[in-house]
Amino acid sequence: MSSLKSQLFQQYANEGLKALIHEFQQKYEPKKEERFNYNGITYEIGNAQTTEDGVEFEISSKIPQDELSSKVTLQDYFRSIKGILVKVSAAPNAIDMENITRELGGDERKERDYVKLKYSYTDTDLYDESELLKKVEEISSKGDTSKIPKVSGATTLIGKMILSAVKESIYSKAMDNMQSLIDANESVRGKLIRGKKK
Repeated sequence: MSSLKSQLFQQYANEGLKALIHEFQQKYEPKKEERFNYNGITYEIGNAQTTEDGVEFEISSKIPQDELSSKVTLQDYFRSIKGILVKVSAAPNAIDMENITRELGGDERKERDYVKLKYSYTDTDLYDESELLKKVEEISSKGDTSKIPKVSGATTLIGKMILSAVKESIYSKAMDNMQSLIDANESVRGKLIRGKKK
């Protein structure tokens, strides 16, 4: 991906993700940065990055280890989540478990484990150029400027349409991805955790 195209795709993909984070934070309990809490589990949406093939981003959820019984390990929980997510129609490109340790001062440390998912989308996953060209032709022939998306950084109509489509597609795909992760957590909690908070 060329440098300018890469920068613009990353900018508009991140705008789509920021809009989604804001929506989740309004709907559920907001947390710091790109995080929100739903039903006692913290979820996070990372920034989009461009690759040679398109755009990728990560989402994650904290494993509710305080709720796990002594018979259920973190690996059991992770494997159960992974087992669900590999079967969804838009399965992640990578599913990993990550351990984060924070120093709290003195000898005190706090460890948390997360399910981390990586999603990658090519240009053709994000927009259909032939469909956008038809829209450009329609707008140009009718002179209807109200249908031109408000996009900075692109000087051509097709450029504006593509960047707008990237933003909307990333928003929509990330919404579906996050809902799949939320649903997987709720399903696994219902099966593995006794006395789950409703």
